[in-house]
Amino acid sequence: IVILYAGAHGISNDLPVVLEAASRLKDEPKVKFVLVGDGKEKPLLVQLAKEMALTNILFLPPVPKTEMAEVIAGADACLAILKPLELYKTTYPNKVFDYMAAGKPVLLAIDGVIRQVVETANAGIFVEPGNSRALADAALWVKQNPQQMARMGENGKCYVTEHFNRNILAEKFEMILKELVNPKNNPAGGE
Repeated sequence: IVILYAGAHGISNDLPVVLEAASRLKDEPKVKFVLVGDGKEKPLLVQLAKEMALTNILFLPPVPKTEMAEVIAGADACLAILKPLELYKTTYPNKVFDYMAAGKPVLLAIDGVIRQVVETANAGIFVEPGNSRALADAALWVKQNPQQMARMGENGKCYVTEHFNRNILAEKFEMILKELVNPKNNPAGGE
């Protein structure tokens, strides 16, 4: 089972929690965490993983956005994680939409508005941010429930297609702009 994290390896990303979860799963050789990307914290994380003797975590270099679909295709579930800060409850990380569009279930260690999207879509599992035990338990659930995970991945893909299609959103935005500049619809006369 491959749990993929793709993105920045910075302080905000709370990736030490992933290492702690991997440590909790040392006796589960079929569960692997793969971290793709780069960032200021990556050298420290790689060193910490060595010190912890983690064999179930793999660090890979960054991949261009144009190749990310191939990377995501190799995952059983994809992880989005941020530190448990109030500020992050208002973020919509792009990676969550990329994961959902690829039909992959999301392990979401971010509370707030993005949690509402994932739960409304029934596209993954919420994991309490900052809780390595909860993340380890979620990874085991992924391993034990492949059919439910596949269904969640499909749910996410359908939801993103229906609610976050860029072409449809662009057309709606264009209509709003046209209404704003059309003097018939704007009491201010389009000014």
